[in-house]
Amino acid sequence: PQAPYRVLQDRPDRLMVELPNRLIVIAQELHAAPVVSVQVWVKTGSIYEGDDAGAGLSHFLEHLLSAGTTTTRSEEQSNEILGAIGAETTAATSLDNVHYYINTTSPHAERAIGLITDWMQHSLIPEEEYRRERSVIQREFEMGQGEPDRILWKLTQQARYSLHPARHPTIGYLDEFLRITRDQIADFYRRMYVPNNMVFVVAGDIDRRRVVERIAELWRRVEPRDLPAVEFPVELSPIGERRVTGVAGIDKPRLRLAWPGTRLAAEGDYALDLLAVILGQGESSRLTRTVRDEQRAVNTVHSYNLSFAWGEGFFGIDAEVATPEGPASATGADAGNPAASAADQAILRAKAAILEQVDRLRSEPVTPEELARAKRTILADVVLEAQSAQDIAARLASDTIGTGDPDYLRRYSQAIQSLSVDEVKAAAEKFLDPGHLIAITLLPPPEDQPPMPLTRPPTPPEAAAVDTERVNLDNTVIVERFSALATTQPQTPRPIEIQPLQRYTLPNGLRLIVGRTTTVPAVAMQVYHLGGLLADAPGREGIAYAVSAMRTRGTATRTAQEIAQQIENLGGSLEADCGNNTWYTRGVCLAEDWPAVLEILADVTLNPTFPDDEWGKIQPLLLAAVERQADTWSDELVLRFREAYFQQHPWSRSPLGRKEVIASLSPEDLRLFHRRSLAASQSVLAVVGDVDPEQVRAHVERLFASMPARAQVPVTPPLPTPPASTVVQSQTDKPLAAVQIGFGPGVTRQSPDFPTL
Repeated sequence: PQAPYRVLQDRPDRLMVELPNRLIVIAQELHAAPVVSVQVWVKTGSIYEGDDAGAGLSHFLEHLLSAGTTTTRSEEQSNEILGAIGAETTAATSLDNVHYYINTTSPHAERAIGLITDWMQHSLIPEEEYRRERSVIQREFEMGQGEPDRILWKLTQQARYSLHPARHPTIGYLDEFLRITRDQIADFYRRMYVPNNMVFVVAGDIDRRRVVERIAELWRRVEPRDLPAVEFPVELSPIGERRVTGVAGIDKPRLRLAWPGTRLAAEGDYALDLLAVILGQGESSRLTRTVRDEQRAVNTVHSYNLSFAWGEGFFGIDAEVATPEGPASATGADAGNPAASAADQAILRAKAAILEQVDRLRSEPVTPEELARAKRTILADVVLEAQSAQDIAARLASDTIGTGDPDYLRRYSQAIQSLSVDEVKAAAEKFLDPGHLIAITLLPPPEDQPPMPLTRPPTPPEAAAVDTERVNLDNTVIVERFSALATTQPQTPRPIEIQPLQRYTLPNGLRLIVGRTTTVPAVAMQVYHLGGLLADAPGREGIAYAVSAMRTRGTATRTAQEIAQQIENLGGSLEADCGNNTWYTRGVCLAEDWPAVLEILADVTLNPTFPDDEWGKIQPLLLAAVERQADTWSDELVLRFREAYFQQHPWSRSPLGRKEVIASLSPEDLRLFHRRSLAASQSVLAVVGDVDPEQVRAHVERLFASMPARAQVPVTPPLPTPPASTVVQSQTDKPLAAVQIGFGPGVTRQSPDFPTL
């Protein structure tokens, strides 16, 4: 008889094994909370659909397998078990994988393992469930036409890839999807859902050996099978600028500039990650400082590097273009074209401003300070990714599939720290070549012309002559990669210490809550104040949000740029925002930096100065954000419901408020509102992470001692009055209909009915 499994990695908190059928199993102990995440990842995303690529087979099958009928359970029985164990469950399909997960509490780990195993091994795909999910996915196609982000991504796929199956949307094309038969799906299931094409991960409050043994027993009788041969065409980089234009129900044009990138962990990949941070991540980044704040050519801007294990990705820059107010819409015309509108000119101006900064990266080295800041930011991101059982399980699975290394993040952060200024500049010169630029523009639709469904692009004539590369999906590839890694001593996990929350009250009434947890070497801090939208006077909705947006734009001792640089030099983040009932400030940082970040958090809470020049930069961004609220059908529906249900109450608007209010505000209005609203007695500060509670208390008492005990104008929340039962209809320009139903009056959190509801 064969051994139950082959051990690949055994360390105090993790056991990784290969079963005789080549299923890879990873059991990760995390005793921070009594929860567990059970996940199965299958290498069968949309790029692996062969001759059916573009039909959405993987996505369709995902809908059918998750809690579907099997040879051992009906759909109803699976759902009864999920309800009985209080499970949170879903599945998702991407270009290169489908993953399923069940999150539950630790005592139910084995039931969750058994349930998800049943879906993977014994699905029946009944005809009635096939027909039902077919209809559900048709609605998903329709909803996608009202979601600009989805439209932009699909256009990007077609612009970036002309030969590779990654050019096809994961959901497929509607006409091809409708031709999929139940038998096609069943055949795809039998062909691809085999143990040697899966990674099974369980993370949380578990006994790793017991979990592995249980999975080994459940999969003992399942044989491996040969996987289909996969060959991908080698994608060619565009020669000259490639342009694609689409439409969506948006108010402001969106621009995405992209350059062909590289593969995950290949030469240049990590340097591109650093360039993305330097160029357009954070308030101190180049694009934010110049193109957004100085030139005011865009309302938002963000850069990123997207790389894949299966092929070259792209380096991208996304921006919402700042266009003149008024009805004139973009046409996509070039500069100098008589048809070019003011919006067209704004797009061209934004594009030129962004490309100017990209060209600087290619011609001039980044500064040592910028490089150090980017490295620190990425290091902090790596640390903060490992906080929940679900996130840890997903990361282990994706890194094992992509690189053969469950500890890839540790090696990645080490490699990032070793890169030099010259290596970063070399990557910019190599990859950000203007001759390979891809420009995707998303425009507001012309009058009475809804977005059209995406259709399959024609196959270019050069497709028949390109080289191809073979892909082996079998888990033997993962095992070989893992075995080839440099041998290291098993990593000793940090001991996790979680102490009960400590509660303090300062002399001025500020309540402080401190929680010590060493799950990750990081600290999060948040100070909340009663108010927000709830404190806005009728007809003045939006002033609390404007005050929050400006609090990080300068204090009595720091400029906006100094605040951004000091936080980002530490790899931390600082966010000031406003909600329905509170205004707040959040900070996150590595453990050793919490005193410095807490000091800045106190400064922007107590001492903002609302400079006139900064308001000139932020005010148009807030106006654009108010407009952007209705870009998706779901957000538009929520806005309409709030107006109908809450009527004259402040909650009838979103926290962003009204455009006319934002447009009328002055810096002095903001200063007065902040001065009158600040009150320790209506505030709570929480600090959680790798800290000593008494040290935190001492710092908070010193930093917040000057905070007024009571507000000049205390918040006295008005009670909403639910309307009489009615139906309200609102017209939308999006190609679908949607309904929201509300019941009231509701209850307060103090009501004994609140937990039941």
